[in-house]
Amino acid sequence: MNYKIYTDSSSGLPSSIIDRFELNVIPLSVIIAGEITEVKCHDEVFMQDFYRRLRNKNDMSTSCINEETFYQTFKKELESGYDVIYIGLSSGLSQTIQNAVNSSTRLEKEFPNRKVYVVDSLNACLGEGLLAYTACLKKEEGLSAKEVYDYLLTVRLSANSLFTVKTLSYLAKGGRISKLNYALGTVVDVKPIMYVNERGKLVSSSKVIGRKRSLIAIADNFAKTMITPETQTIFIGHGDCLEDAKTLATLISQRVPVKEFIFNYIDPIIGVHSGPDTLAVFGYGLSREPQVITADSSKLAKA
Repeated sequence: MNYKIYTDSSSGLPSSIIDRFELNVIPLSVIIAGEITEVKCHDEVFMQDFYRRLRNKNDMSTSCINEETFYQTFKKELESGYDVIYIGLSSGLSQTIQNAVNSSTRLEKEFPNRKVYVVDSLNACLGEGLLAYTACLKKEEGLSAKEVYDYLLTVRLSANSLFTVKTLSYLAKGGRISKLNYALGTVVDVKPIMYVNERGKLVSSSKVIGRKRSLIAIADNFAKTMITPETQTIFIGHGDCLEDAKTLATLISQRVPVKEFIFNYIDPIIGVHSGPDTLAVFGYGLSREPQVITADSSKLAKA
C-alpha cells in the first residue's frame, strides 16, 4: 500500500496501537508556565506529569500544529512516493485541520501525481483516535488511500462520544459555563454530560448529580445507541483516573456485550479545559446526540 496514515497527538492513542500499525503522530503542543512542550499521549510518564501539574494549578495553554509543520512533514512522504491520509482534531475545536488543508493544497500543486487526504474528524481525543484506528484497520484489509478516505467520511458522524468531568472549575475557567452555573453546580455536585456534536463542537447535553450517577447515565446512553457492540473496540479516555475508567467499562459491559475496551489518557489539548478526572467514552453509534438519561440519574434542579 503506497500511502501513509497520519494523525495528531490529540487522538490520544496508546503506544500499542501506534506501534502495531506504524501510525504516524504529529504532536500538538501544551504550554506550561511559559514552556512549550510537545504532547506525547502514548508516554505514560509524560501524561502523569501533565495531570500532576494540572492538579497543582500550573498555568497552561495549548497550541495547534502550524501549516509549515504539516507542509514539511507531508512533503517528505510525497517525495518518497507515498500518498498521505491525515485524520485531525475537529475543526470545531482547533485551527489545526485548516492548517493541514492549506498545506495539502500547496503540496498538490507541487506534486500533481500524489495526494494528501485530509479528514476532519469532527471529534476530539479518542474519538479522533477511533477514526485513525479504523483507517489503519481498513488499510490492513487492503483498501486504497482513496477508499479509506471515502469510508472515513461515511462513518465519522457515527463516531460517538460522551464526556463527564469531576469538577466544573476548568470549564468555568475556559468560559464554557457561567460563573453562576459554576457556583450553583458546585454546591449541589452537578456533573454535566457532554458530547461532540455533528459540527465538531463540545456541547452539554444534560446534567446529573454526583459522580456515580454521571457514569451510570453515560453507560445507559452508550448501551442504547451503540451499533453492534459485540464487534466493536470501545475507547475510554481518562484524566488520570484509570480506576474510574474501568468502572465505566464494567457498567457498559453489564448492559451490552463489547468486543474489547482500550484505555488511555485524555490528551492535554482537551485536558487543559476539562481538568483532571475527566472521563470520556468513544464508539460507533446511531446518533451523536445522547438519547436517554436514566430516571435515577436525572433528578436535579436546572443549574
